Amino acid sequence: MPEPNGLLRAARERLPSPGVPGEHASRADVADAVVSWLWETTHQRYPFDAHYVAKLERGVVRWPSAAYRAGLRHVLGAPDDAALGFAPSSRLADPAPVQSSFTAWHADRVISQAVTTTELDLMPTSRRSLLATATALAGSALAAELTPFLWPATAARPRAGTAAFSIDELTAVEEFVRFVRQWRTTNGTVARSSAVAQLDSHLRRLKSAPAGTRETQRGFRAGAELADIVATMAWDEGAHGAAQRYFTLAAQLAHLAGDDALAAVALASLARQCFDLGRPHDGLEVVQLAQYATRRTASPRLRAVLATREAWAHAQLGDTRAFQRSVHLAEDHFGEGLRDGDQDTPSVRSLDEAELVGVIGARYRDLARHDARYALQAQEYITRAISLRDPGRRRNRVFDLVGLARTHLIGREPERAAELIMMALPDAASWTAGRVGVKLRDFHRESARFATVPAIHDVREAVAAKLAA
Repeated sequence: MPEPNGLLRAARERLPSPGVPGEHASRADVADAVVSWLWETTHQRYPFDAHYVAKLERGVVRWPSAAYRAGLRHVLGAPDDAALGFAPSSRLADPAPVQSSFTAWHADRVISQAVTTTELDLMPTSRRSLLATATALAGSALAAELTPFLWPATAARPRAGTAAFSIDELTAVEEFVRFVRQWRTTNGTVARSSAVAQLDSHLRRLKSAPAGTRETQRGFRAGAELADIVATMAWDEGAHGAAQRYFTLAAQLAHLAGDDALAAVALASLARQCFDLGRPHDGLEVVQLAQYATRRTASPRLRAVLATREAWAHAQLGDTRAFQRSVHLAEDHFGEGLRDGDQDTPSVRSLDEAELVGVIGARYRDLARHDARYALQAQEYITRAISLRDPGRRRNRVFDLVGLARTHLIGREPERAAELIMMALPDAASWTAGRVGVKLRDFHRESARFATVPAIHDVREAVAAKLAA
């Protein structure tokens, strides 16, 4: 009697049901999602159903085809075949690595898959497919998804009777992008559904635009910025699978637009998401892919952005020498100043001196978790960032204050940490549902060891009340 595949069943039962709140996914749910993904990536129909999933879980089949394994890894968010209990038998080995169904990002396919993603995201929660709720990719699966950035993109097929973007259409999308970025920075959150709806509409328009025109290239770039905004919103909400898909889409659309600096920035954001999820090895691989792909074209300021992300990985891994090397590179590249085009690229244009030293200070705080001696350097950098911040960048200031407070916890200075959090709380109210709230929860957890200190006791209660509001 075959041994049941407990890993596969456990992976399925970790996935939420698309139709029954509070329940896990059924075998039919998983089968439907795999078939949908295979159709999107290969344009082939596969006879994969709930009965076959049952055979896999019972262990009757221990090594399904490469296509089925790839689909299951994607839907279940598995880093490799072994995580799903799959292993080749001695009689039926499949030693060749799983290949992507295509070797470059193809415009028609990218847009088609993106429209499917936005459609699912706009559905009521109770009707969303598993493709909208799958976990984030990791390890080799994530690397395979992003490797096409190294190759030239494939343009859309010529289509007869298509209408070009008008200048008014493109200007309206670009103004929407600027509005949402500014609003989120100064006033709080904007509903993700609004940005997804705008992206969905833009993608459908892009799908019908003629290939290769200057207006269509501009349309791809505007779509990349929209996807990046949606990704950041999803990340703020803790929807990491959706955030990863949109960051990847942003990189794809930017690459198709011929703007690899913007694509690299999207990958830098995806790497930062990996760090937030505690996956420094994945984040390092993503940022090094971006560095390699733009090694001949990146401006000094983009190199500085990517170097800060590389430093982030080394700090989380506790690799002091590699961390300091990356920090010095970031500072040196920043010192070379802005170049033409830098103002057109998010994260690059926003990397002023305050942002640079703030990011480096936060990374010294990560390093201080491995060696507390670096807490003082973290405090010096973050304090400098606070003094340099534009008063209008309230959200960044909140991050600075919370980050600085956490360094004082590492340095066993709880009263100073409590004082800093109380300074941050009034401005934090607009963003507690997002990553600001995550950082406050991190402080609340890390300060528990000082809970008997009166100032910490009071500030922990204030933080809990703010998060519950």
